Amino acid sequence: MHKLMLSALVSVTLGLGTGFAGSAKAATQDEINATLGADQSIWSGLFTLAVADQIRTHCDSIEARTFTATRFVYGLYSQAREYGYSRDEIRAFQRADSTEARLRAEVGAYFAQNGVREGAPETYCALGQSEIAAGSAAGELLRAR
Repeated sequence: MHKLMLSALVSVTLGLGTGFAGSAKAATQDEINATLGADQSIWSGLFTLAVADQIRTHCDSIEARTFTATRFVYGLYSQAREYGYSRDEIRAFQRADSTEARLRAEVGAYFAQNGVREGAPETYCALGQSEIAAGSAAGELLRAR
């Protein structure tokens, strides 16, 4: 599976942010990962980014709405910063094997429920068109070429 748009956008976005030098409270990275992973708003945002990324990666007739997606990522980053975590701690959560595995599993299940098949770009395009038409969160991050 391709790297998630989330990785690229978060890396770029976090590199531009100013942020604080350290976290507000001492916590292990596992505790940070558990906290951020349990935040429904943050997790659903990551899921949305992953769905949109996979659609635009596998469907040549759909592209990312880059400005909208960047704003979306900044919003997620701000939510994570409200916990007092540093850029590095948030980035470590985003890059954690457990985060990637959970996203892959949940996005894979969503795609399976919606008829998307690996190696069949037309199925990604059909879902993408449906997401765009419905005005879903993922659809808002995409546009037809």
